[in-house]
Amino acid sequence: MAKKRRLLAGIDVGTTKICATIAELDDKNIEILGTGLSPSRGLSKGIVVNLSETIESVRDSLEQAEKQSDTVVESAFVSVGGTFLRSVNSSGRTEVKGKNGEVTLEDIGRAVADAQRFDIPEEYEIIHVLTQSFKLDGHNGIINPVGMTGRNLSVNLHLVLNAAAVVQNIVNAINKAGVVVNGVVMQQLASAEAVLTEDEKELGTILVDIGGGTTDVAAYVQGSIRHSQVIPMGGSLITKDIAIGLKAPLDEAEELKRHMANVFPESVPEEEIIEVGEVGTGHQRTMSRRMLCEIVQARCDEILTALRKIIKRMGVQSDLLTGVVLTGGGSLLDGLVERTEQFLEVPVRLGYPINIVTPDHETYHPAFSTGLGLLKYAQNIQGEQVARAARKITASRPRGASERVKNWIFEKIS
Repeated sequence: MAKKRRLLAGIDVGTTKICATIAELDDKNIEILGTGLSPSRGLSKGIVVNLSETIESVRDSLEQAEKQSDTVVESAFVSVGGTFLRSVNSSGRTEVKGKNGEVTLEDIGRAVADAQRFDIPEEYEIIHVLTQSFKLDGHNGIINPVGMTGRNLSVNLHLVLNAAAVVQNIVNAINKAGVVVNGVVMQQLASAEAVLTEDEKELGTILVDIGGGTTDVAAYVQGSIRHSQVIPMGGSLITKDIAIGLKAPLDEAEELKRHMANVFPESVPEEEIIEVGEVGTGHQRTMSRRMLCEIVQARCDEILTALRKIIKRMGVQSDLLTGVVLTGGGSLLDGLVERTEQFLEVPVRLGYPINIVTPDHETYHPAFSTGLGLLKYAQNIQGEQVARAARKITASRPRGASERVKNWIFEKIS
């Protein structure tokens, strides 16, 4: 009998792009079968503002990935983020009731439930329950207490919350595109699965995922996540600043940002000029390249100032032995790594999806970190290495899914 294929799928729902990824899991290896990229229409800062346009964007990315992989997606893990995301660290305790004082999964369940006994705003829901550490009879730093002997068990958790309506609208869009949502995953958690090494998580690292609408932050210390937050600024805001400052069309402003911008204006000769089209007329004008770089630097410095305040508030500066990892499409701005080092006074590197693909793969790029990280997260869920999303996703087959499978089979035999 032929071995059944173990397929994984992820859909990264971003402000500027939707990225669908399909992979096959062979033992511990993830083999990328197909990817699809579609401009993200209908979202703003991770929030659905036009459902029909979001559905179409999701469908476009899925069709590309399915065609490339010669398969069809029935279910997937989906990224969520946005400015409504919140996090809190909480602790809970329980008496060990297992036979002969041995800790059981039931004991852990009671301690975790106790840690969640606090008031949550009515419009919010918990989407992740992430274990930081356990304590048994006063002994700290226990990773897995199952089978150990003791009387009192405590647990420290990192709880991630998001506005229920925000999450549900993303789930609705995926469902209406014909895909079951296996679970929702915080964007920076998925990115961390792709780009951070185990040593970085253990020794102390800040992950900074610069997307189109937001900059997502996650702090890892002693192997677990300690803080997560969203800065409501990203690459699209820099593009808009350029368009306003230079009176240029948005698409041209994006190209200027990618190919001509530098976050160190002083490094650009004053006499260097660039050609810029005028919004509305299309007439070409010459302008100082240094002016472009000054606009970019100002917004980048604002983002980095917000990041510095977050790190100071967390009180983890001394724990960042490996520094900061920048990822996401916005991390590739020329000079941004060096500028971040200046601001934070810690080592900084670019984050590529090193845990999923090799440098010669076409998706070995910071822009794919979240999309590929969803696959790693899905793999870990199967191995029970990462806490499941607390939010229960209705796994009923969405309308349109059967039609998609039928169409795919028809195409194969026609």
